[in-house]
Amino acid sequence: MDIHFLETQYGSVDYRVSCDLRDKLLRKPLGMSLFDQDLEEEKDFIHLIGKNEWQELIAYLQFKKIDKVTLKMQQVVVAEHAQGKGIGRKLILFSEQFAIMSGFSSIILHARETVIGFYERLDYEREGEKFVEVTIPHFKASKELQ
Repeated sequence: MDIHFLETQYGSVDYRVSCDLRDKLLRKPLGMSLFDQDLEEEKDFIHLIGKNEWQELIAYLQFKKIDKVTLKMQQVVVAEHAQGKGIGRKLILFSEQFAIMSGFSSIILHARETVIGFYERLDYEREGEKFVEVTIPHFKASKELQ
Protein backbone atom coordinates (compact mmCIF):
# COMPACT_ATOMS: atom_id res chain seq x y z
CA MET A 1 0.00 0.00 0.00
CA ASP A 2 1.48 3.31 -1.13
CA ILE A 3 0.97 6.04 1.48
CA HIS A 4 1.69 9.74 1.16
CA PHE A 5 2.07 11.71 4.41
CA LEU A 6 1.58 15.45 4.64
CA GLU A 7 0.43 18.30 6.86
CA THR A 8 -3.15 19.55 6.63
CA GLN A 9 -4.82 22.58 8.14
CA TYR A 10 -7.49 22.97 10.79
CA GLY A 11 -10.89 23.38 9.15
CA SER A 12 -9.86 21.89 5.79
CA VAL A 13 -11.77 19.08 4.10
CA ASP A 14 -9.00 16.64 5.14
CA TYR A 15 -9.24 17.87 8.74
CA ARG A 16 -13.02 17.29 8.76
CA VAL A 17 -12.54 13.78 7.34
CA SER A 18 -9.94 13.11 10.04
CA CYS A 19 -12.45 14.18 12.71
CA ASP A 20 -14.92 11.58 11.41
CA LEU A 21 -12.18 8.90 11.46
CA ARG A 22 -11.11 9.87 15.00
CA ASP A 23 -14.70 9.88 16.21
CA LYS A 24 -15.46 6.46 14.69
CA LEU A 25 -12.33 4.68 15.96
CA LEU A 26 -11.26 6.55 19.10
CA ARG A 27 -14.44 7.88 20.70
CA LYS A 28 -17.50 5.88 19.62
CA PRO A 29 -16.08 2.59 21.02
CA LEU A 30 -15.97 4.37 24.41
CA GLY A 31 -19.56 5.57 24.12
CA MET A 32 -18.31 9.11 23.53
CA SER A 33 -18.29 11.60 20.66
CA LEU A 34 -15.37 13.71 19.51
CA PHE A 35 -17.90 16.36 18.57
CA ASP A 36 -19.05 16.77 22.18
CA GLN A 37 -15.83 18.66 22.88
CA ASP A 38 -14.78 22.09 21.64
CA LEU A 39 -12.43 21.40 18.71
CA GLU A 40 -11.60 25.11 18.40
CA GLU A 41 -8.42 24.56 20.45
CA GLU A 42 -7.12 22.37 17.60
CA LYS A 43 -6.72 25.43 15.36
CA ASP A 44 -3.24 25.88 16.85
CA PHE A 45 -2.25 22.20 16.54
CA ILE A 46 -0.18 20.54 13.81
CA HIS A 47 -2.27 18.04 11.82
CA LEU A 48 -0.53 15.24 9.91
CA ILE A 49 -2.35 12.82 7.63
CA GLY A 50 -1.66 9.80 5.49
CA LYS A 51 -3.47 9.17 2.22
CA ASN A 52 -3.43 6.05 0.10
CA GLU A 53 -2.99 5.89 -3.68
CA TRP A 54 -6.70 6.73 -4.14
CA GLN A 55 -6.31 9.88 -2.00
CA GLU A 56 -8.38 8.34 0.80
CA LEU A 57 -7.38 9.68 4.23
CA ILE A 58 -6.41 6.58 6.22
CA ALA A 59 -4.10 7.88 8.96
CA TYR A 60 -3.96 10.90 11.25
CA LEU A 61 -2.17 12.35 14.22
CA GLN A 62 -1.91 15.76 15.78
CA PHE A 63 0.77 17.59 17.67
CA LYS A 64 0.05 20.09 20.42
CA LYS A 65 2.93 22.50 21.05
CA ILE A 66 3.99 22.27 24.69
CA ASP A 67 7.01 24.59 24.53
CA LYS A 68 9.73 25.60 22.05
CA VAL A 69 11.23 22.11 21.87
CA THR A 70 8.41 19.73 22.92
CA LEU A 71 5.34 18.45 21.11
CA LYS A 72 2.56 16.27 22.53
CA MET A 73 1.43 13.60 20.08
CA GLN A 74 -2.33 12.98 20.24
CA GLN A 75 -5.23 11.32 18.44
CA VAL A 76 -3.16 8.77 16.49
CA VAL A 77 -5.46 6.70 14.29
CA VAL A 78 -5.31 4.41 11.26
CA ALA A 79 -8.45 3.37 9.36
CA GLU A 80 -9.60 -0.14 10.22
CA HIS A 81 -9.04 -1.57 6.74
CA ALA A 82 -5.47 -0.23 6.75
CA GLN A 83 -4.42 -1.51 10.18
CA GLY A 84 -1.74 -4.16 10.55
CA LYS A 85 0.16 -3.01 7.44
CA GLY A 86 2.84 -0.84 9.05
CA ILE A 87 1.05 2.44 8.33
CA GLY A 88 0.95 3.51 11.98
CA ARG A 89 4.70 2.97 12.27
CA LYS A 90 5.32 4.96 9.08
CA LEU A 91 3.05 7.75 10.34
CA ILE A 92 5.01 7.99 13.61
CA LEU A 93 8.36 8.00 11.80
CA PHE A 94 7.10 10.69 9.40
CA SER A 95 5.82 12.75 12.32
CA GLU A 96 9.18 12.53 14.09
CA GLN A 97 11.02 13.78 11.00
CA PHE A 98 8.42 16.53 10.60
CA ALA A 99 9.00 17.54 14.24
CA ILE A 100 12.77 17.64 13.78
CA MET A 101 12.47 19.71 10.58
CA SER A 102 10.19 22.09 12.48
CA GLY A 103 12.78 22.62 15.21
CA PHE A 104 11.42 20.34 17.93
CA SER A 105 13.57 17.83 19.82
CA SER A 106 11.14 16.01 22.13
CA ILE A 107 7.78 14.25 21.85
CA ILE A 108 5.54 13.28 24.74
CA LEU A 109 2.31 11.29 24.56
CA HIS A 110 -0.37 9.48 26.52
CA ALA A 111 -0.72 5.96 25.08
CA ARG A 112 -3.64 3.68 25.68
CA GLU A 113 -2.54 0.63 27.65
CA THR A 114 -3.41 -1.57 24.66
CA VAL A 115 -0.87 0.20 22.40
CA ILE A 116 1.98 1.22 24.73
CA GLY A 117 4.06 -1.65 23.33
CA PHE A 118 3.73 -0.16 19.83
CA TYR A 119 5.34 3.07 21.04
CA GLU A 120 8.00 1.26 23.05
CA ARG A 121 9.05 -0.61 19.88
CA LEU A 122 9.56 2.85 18.33
CA ASP A 123 11.87 3.83 21.24
CA TYR A 124 9.37 5.79 23.31
CA GLU A 125 10.08 5.40 27.02
CA ARG A 126 7.20 4.65 29.37
CA GLU A 127 7.07 7.04 32.31
CA GLY A 128 5.30 6.61 35.62
CA GLU A 129 2.28 4.59 36.58
CA LYS A 130 -0.86 3.74 34.65
CA PHE A 131 -3.61 6.39 34.81
CA VAL A 132 -7.14 6.75 33.47
CA GLU A 133 -7.94 9.17 30.65
CA VAL A 134 -11.15 9.20 28.58
CA THR A 135 -12.35 6.31 30.75
CA ILE A 136 -9.52 3.87 29.86
CA PRO A 137 -5.99 3.08 31.16
CA HIS A 138 -3.08 5.05 29.66
CA PHE A 139 0.65 5.45 30.18
CA LYS A 140 2.80 8.53 29.65
CA ALA A 141 5.72 8.08 27.27
CA SER A 142 8.36 10.29 25.68
CA LYS A 143 11.14 10.31 23.15
CA GLU A 144 14.09 12.58 22.54
CA LEU A 145 14.51 13.06 18.80
CA GLN A 146 17.87 12.63 17.08
